[in-house]
Amino acid sequence: MRYRLIRYRYAEVAQDAPPQSLEDLWGSRRRVMVARPQWRPPVDLYETEDRLIVKVEIAGLREEDFEITLYDDTLVVEGVRSWLLSDAARFHAMEVRYGPFRIEVPVVPNIDREQVSARYELGFLCVILPKMEVNR
Repeated sequence: MRYRLIRYRYAEVAQDAPPQSLEDLWGSRRRVMVARPQWRPPVDLYETEDRLIVKVEIAGLREEDFEITLYDDTLVVEGVRSWLLSDAARFHAMEVRYGPFRIEVPVVPNIDREQVSARYELGFLCVILPKMEVNR
């Protein structure tokens, strides 16, 4: 697993006006849809008082099979789940997706980007995005 922090906006999910809250951002479910030969794994997005959590179901991978990139406004997780069977295999059902995958999750500006962490275990990638403390 590789993590990169990039200090500019991610153009594919740029919106007319920047969202002011997590509810505006994740609640709207607005996405830019671009035709790609990739699949999108299931994602849970939730928050606690002090952090946002992005949980991605990507079983069957090694940490070196995917990468995490945090732009100023978007978290991107991408990688490849390799085909492990012979092309001569005869399938009776095929529901598991293979090949390149990618998710793009808009993030709010008040994330402490220097404290972002991630862990991959039991087929789930959890990216923790700590919220910055607000001085009152």
